[in-house]
Amino acid sequence: MEQLHLPAAHQAQGTITLPGSKSISNRTLLLAALADGVTIIRDLLASDDTARMLEALTSLGLQLENIGENAWRVTGCGGNFPNKQADLFLGNAGTAFRPLTAALAFSEGEYHLHGVPRMHERPIGD
Repeated sequence: MEQLHLPAAHQAQGTITLPGSKSISNRTLLLAALADGVTIIRDLLASDDTARMLEALTSLGLQLENIGENAWRVTGCGGNFPNKQADLFLGNAGTAFRPLTAALAFSEGEYHLHGVPRMHERPIGD
């Protein structure tokens, strides 16, 4: 068996940008929406799930602005969604459906969350 011995590196330098995840991207969007003031989010994952969350937050009256490739400016509502009624289609985006359900449960208003038929078969209580 042939072996290769590599000397230990004393230091490493560089920059890495990891790809975003659906879950982290949607949690970040929701936290920014619930916060007071403006939040800049960079390296947001471009996916169907994040698109559904962006649409839902817009329907809830939040100000969202695309400021560059995968970068967004979110003006938060301080925990009080401006629109008190909304019909939110979330497609198959469980990473948007679950946290939005929890956030809206603490909000005053009437909200209808729905998705593709398969979404209504998936557990949401966990």
